[in-house]
Amino acid sequence: KLSVIDTKKDEVLTHIKLVNGAEGMREVVVSPDGKYVYATHLMARFQVPTTQIERGWINTNAISVVRVEDQKLLFTVLLDDVDLGFANPWAIDVSEDGKLLAVSSAGNHELRLIDLPAMTAKIDDAVRSMGEEAEAMHLNAHNDLSFISSVSTRVRLKGKGPRSLKVVGSKIYLAEYFSDSLGVVELNESGKTGQVSSIPVGPEIAMDQVRLGEFYFNDASLCFQNWQSCASCHSDDGRTDALNWDLLNDGIGNPKNVKSLLLSHETPPAMATGVRAMAEVAVRAGIKYIQFAVRPEEDAEALDAYLKSLKPVPSPKLVDGRLSEAAQRGEALFAREGCIQCHSGPYYTDLKLHDLGTGLGQDIGKGFDTPTLVEVWRTSPYLHDGRVVTMEEVVRVHNPFRDWNELGPMAEDEVADLADYVDSL
Repeated sequence: KLSVIDTKKDEVLTHIKLVNGAEGMREVVVSPDGKYVYATHLMARFQVPTTQIERGWINTNAISVVRVEDQKLLFTVLLDDVDLGFANPWAIDVSEDGKLLAVSSAGNHELRLIDLPAMTAKIDDAVRSMGEEAEAMHLNAHNDLSFISSVSTRVRLKGKGPRSLKVVGSKIYLAEYFSDSLGVVELNESGKTGQVSSIPVGPEIAMDQVRLGEFYFNDASLCFQNWQSCASCHSDDGRTDALNWDLLNDGIGNPKNVKSLLLSHETPPAMATGVRAMAEVAVRAGIKYIQFAVRPEEDAEALDAYLKSLKPVPSPKLVDGRLSEAAQRGEALFAREGCIQCHSGPYYTDLKLHDLGTGLGQDIGKGFDTPTLVEVWRTSPYLHDGRVVTMEEVVRVHNPFRDWNELGPMAEDEVADLADYVDSL
């Protein structure tokens, strides 16, 4: 969703729902005439099994166009080509004259230059041809890999990881994260690309194994046809896109929610059903079966080093770095209610699989990995299939240690206290 906020009153006015699968939004820009808003994001194709990657089968990359007048999603446009992804679109800007829309691919280290009036005309034609009913259903170009091919060009940058850009006159400036440089793209009088350069902004940063692993984690050139990187699903420094994906590693037709990779190497096994004995195995399987690529062992070792370097972020539930009074009461309930039997040790997991009766369909009777509760506050939804949105619901509904007939339901304040404690870890 896109949120519309009144910054004078500090209140949210409305939410604009985007196309199903739109996620990983990075930047928003308003057109100079104030008529349109453009937002960069991914288009996750989580509705289908990950049996292939050609033509954006798993992830495509897009901008959504919102009409300001009625705060309505007008169109979603793919930035990819038929056989080449524009992975992880990030920065976006419009020229002062409104003629050029520039979008960066942080995963492919590219720039897409779009003739904005021409794209707007194509959108208007498409909306008119769809009619009001189809427009209301958001039937748009989010499946058309050639929609802007005739009105845009791709520019290969000299630097790596363009995460910010600004169009200034006849030049485009880009902040290139991994090369620690300032990219400059010059445009000639006809608006075509001229010289492309990259200027170091400081001393060269040593590319140690952890830094190299972070680069590989975000680099879509490792992927066949450059459709995605590890960060496409494990966004925000290895965490989660919160979607269910059918990865085929434990059958087909039984999607699992994306897990955070924080502490994944310290809490084996990997994957919801423990089908990978350890994170090292999962990393190499991901390269082969998710990126559809063959890479040297050194690449996987660098990815391991990066993931091992990830550190938990303190919970916003903490008060001056400590448990609140409610969370302290919840800590006692955590032991009393039996949570600690499985969620034990420094990472709050016994590293075992348990069948708690939550499996559905072909997962009935399966055991599921006990997840770490460290940083669980930022990884909703919960359970292996993401069916639970809040920790309160986990405590109230999915508590296998409480005999509801003998003990009765937990009081609402106890539920809140226990959830507060878990969300503070």
